Amino acid sequence: MATIEFEVLALDGHNFTTWAMDHKVSLSLRGLYQAIAPPQQGVDALTDPHKYNALFIIRNHIHQDLKAEYILEEDPRALWLALQTRYEQQKAIILREALNEWNHLRIQDFKSVGVFNHVVHKLSAKLKFCKKEPSDVEKIEKTLSTLLPAQMILQQQYCERGFTVYSELIKTLLQEEEHGEVLMWNSNLRPVGTKPLPEVHTNTQTKQQRNTTNSSDPGNFKGKNMHKRQRQRKSRGANKGKDVPS
Repeated sequence: MATIEFEVLALDGHNFTTWAMDHKVSLSLRGLYQAIAPPQQGVDALTDPHKYNALFIIRNHIHQDLKAEYILEEDPRALWLALQTRYEQQKAIILREALNEWNHLRIQDFKSVGVFNHVVHKLSAKLKFCKKEPSDVEKIEKTLSTLLPAQMILQQQYCERGFTVYSELIKTLLQEEEHGEVLMWNSNLRPVGTKPLPEVHTNTQTKQQRNTTNSSDPGNFKGKNMHKRQRQRKSRGANKGKDVPS
């Protein structure tokens, strides 16, 4: 059974971008990239064994229905171009989705700078495939302009520092985040400049103690019921005298 090195090309072509790149890497490592590359003047053509080896790798990583549909295609470059033409429309779909994600991307929506940075790189790769890769300036503007409103002063400080390389900004943010997380954790324990109100604390504690005593002491409950029964007997005795005819 042939080894599957990476994900096969889906019938709907939704993973064509990553599939194509995986194939280029795989064929290049074997010295077979020429099998799908445009012919170059002065470069000897591959031998038939090399071509069929490249064809085998491509066919081994496509959906079974695609393999059956292109069963008579024996030229690896012709098969490559046929699949590329068939799924070229994926570029338009990927571009539309990636631009929408980019427009709604905000650093304040992520739990950490690292997660935000990972998403930025993934989106940049998609946009690069569609020849719309954002520049470092655009990445920096996207990052700083989407900080939390409470971090406006920090945003101004970063702008004044004049970052021109996105990775340098992220490095600085990661360092600040480590310090900021410690401060945030401490402030959750007790905000700076605040302390519990003693009168509220005392009243609450007294009420809780009283409720605890009443609910946990069986004697209290029994005593209350005894007093209640005594009052009921006295009331019935008084009413009984009034009901006697004169």
